[in-house]
Parts: sequence; structure tokens; C-alpha cells
Amino acid sequence: MPTVAPATAEGSWMLAEALLRCLSARDRLNRVLADLRALVVDCAWKARAIELMLDRCTEQQHELTGVVDLLESIESGLRAG
Repeated sequence: MPTVAPATAEGSWMLAEALLRCLSARDRLNRVLADLRALVVDCAWKARAIELMLDRCTEQQHELTGVVDLLESIESGLRAG
């Protein structure tokens, strides 16, 4: 198997340094992947909450439309007298 660094003390140090960098990069990547997985779960939860809020807002909009219609009807009745 070919090596990146020569088989000397300096080469061994370079291999050790490369290994440490790879391990560090792997650890960072694992943290990022964990964060992304958590984000997916969080986004799904938030998306569902937003859907529920939109549904409730739509219901309230319909209720308010009914109230406005009722108030307009009352206003017309009062004007007619």
C-alpha cells in the first residue's frame, strides 16, 4: 500500500498529523450530520405547527366574515329604522 509520507521520523509525524486531521474532519462531519438530522425533525414539527395555525386562521377568517355579514345586516336594519 503506498504511503503519502516517506518512511522516516518526519514522514511518521506527517502521517500522524494527517490522521489527526482526518479524525477531526470526521468528528466535525458527524456533528454536522447530527445537526442536520435534528433540523429535519425540527422543521417537520414546525411545518405541522404552521399548518395547524393556518387552519385555525382560516376558521377565524370564516367566523369574522360571518360576523361582518351580521353587522352589515344589523346596520341596514338600523338605517331602515
